[in-house]
Amino acid sequence: MSDTPAVCPWCQMEIVWDEEIGPEETCPHCFNELNDYRSLHVRLDGDDLELTSDDDDELTELGGYELNVRKRLDQQEDGMECVRCQDDMILAGTMQVDERSFTPAASSETAPAFLKPPFRVNLFVCPSCFSVAQTLSDEDRVRLVNEWSAADHEEDR
Repeated sequence: MSDTPAVCPWCQMEIVWDEEIGPEETCPHCFNELNDYRSLHVRLDGDDLELTSDDDDELTELGGYELNVRKRLDQQEDGMECVRCQDDMILAGTMQVDERSFTPAASSETAPAFLKPPFRVNLFVCPSCFSVAQTLSDEDRVRLVNEWSAADHEEDR
């Protein structure tokens, strides 16, 4: 019995499948469909950008989607890599977290809460596998570091 390797066109991970069973229908790493994968071909003629594909209807939708993804990625300052498929993620916006929606982990006098509301998080969405990730906003990162630095100095006294 021999194994035949393949590479997922979405996440670039190697997929090994048994010849008797046949190829995988979905990638075991990023869970994208492998059979319906489409390639975009870009042809530049002067200033005109032309996208070609076997399926023109899907191309129009996908081409516009891909172009808008590229525009957003080029415009954003902060970036994040998707942990599932390693693609660049798009900053979708920020979320305000308050006392009603967040309860800090239990703390004691010797170990204060790590993060206290209110704070903001940046919400990122992967344009390939649509995973969602969050990071603490820049302002709240600075606040957290300053609070913990001040608390460390107080313990030294």
